[in-house]
Formats: sequence, structure tokens, C-alpha cells
Amino acid sequence: MFDAFQRQRYRRRVSGGPMRAFLDAPPPDPRTPLGEVELLSLDLETTGLDPKREALLSVGSVPVVGGAVKVGQSAHVLVRADRSVAQSATVHGLLDCDVEEGISLEDALAHVLERLAGRVLLAHHAVFDHGCLDHACRVVYGVPLLVPTVDTLAIARRRHHARAHQHHGTAAPDAFRLATLREAHGLPAYHAHNALSDALATAELFLAMIAEDATLRLKDVL
Repeated sequence: MFDAFQRQRYRRRVSGGPMRAFLDAPPPDPRTPLGEVELLSLDLETTGLDPKREALLSVGSVPVVGGAVKVGQSAHVLVRADRSVAQSATVHGLLDCDVEEGISLEDALAHVLERLAGRVLLAHHAVFDHGCLDHACRVVYGVPLLVPTVDTLAIARRRHHARAHQHHGTAAPDAFRLATLREAHGLPAYHAHNALSDALATAELFLAMIAEDATLRLKDVL
């Protein structure tokens, strides 16, 4: 859960630059109705699955404002890695020659922080995406990434567990995959493992998930 006290404490440690500008922008109040909250749907491609050890290769993001996906404001950047993409290329399709043309990790973080300022981070399996960015922020700025985070995977699991408690149902092994959840909500299939398309897919899934309850507030999905 996001901690405003921690944010203020770390703010005093940063004298300027992208992290200070990010920390200066207050996040939405958890009591804010979801329809009034600005989110940034984000997805990363990396060299592996360990947030503390792998290299960031690409970042895709798109704002969700006023209950709509702002496709015209979407962004996708490649990040210059400090190592070969190796076997991870079979997952995301990025090659060494692709990421060699990317921006530095520092510039990538500045890009993300500017787009996240005053917004909520939205991701599918957010523990990974936030974990990668948090580790990078600790390395580059010496402080963690303190941002309220909404996870469509966590929402789906909570809702399933609530139903299972009533009906004693069990979930299929792939029930919580992004593609499976989109299909369950009547959304079309997207090409997976591209940072931008996954960010868009997550944004659409989130809006489909909350469409049935106009009374939801930010605190209900954190």
C-alpha cells in the first residue's frame, strides 16, 4: 500500500531531477472515485524474471483518464541494455541490435517518472513491473519508487477467491493470464509480449473489470 509519510521522507533525500519532480506531484487520494483517477498502464520487457538482476529492455505505457484509454498519448521506448538479450529474445522478439539503439536506463526512468507523476501505476502482475522500476530507482536515485499501484491480476484473483468461497470453484491453471482474462471479459486478442500492446491490453481489461460498479473508489482496487 502506498505510504504518504514514506514519500515525504524520501522527498527530502532528493535535491532535484526527475525523481524530485515525481515526488513533488501528489498522488490521488485513495478515496477518489475511480472515474476521476488518472492511471498510467505500463508494461516492461526485460532479459528475465528477476526484478533485481535482469536488464530493462523496453517500456510501454498509456494513460487512462476519465474512464478512457488515451491511445494517442501512448508511448514505447527501447532501453539500451548492459548485456545481451540472450534467450529472452524468444519471448519478446527484441534483439541486441534493437536495444543498442535504445535510450539509457537513466533516461528511461526519467521518461517513466514524468508520465507517472500524479498518477497511479496500473499493470498486470504489477509486483514484477513495479519491482523492476523500484530496483532501478534505488540504483539510479538511491530511493524506492513510491507510487500507488493497481494490479489487474490481483483484482482478478480477489474476485475469484470471493466467488470460490461461495461456490467452491477452482480456477484453471491459466485463468489469470492477461489474454485469458481479456477473453473472459469479451475483449479481442492482442499480440502478447510487446510492452506497448500489453500496456494497452491491461488498460482495456481494467476498464472492463470496473465497468459494472460505478461506486468504486481508488482504495477499493489498490
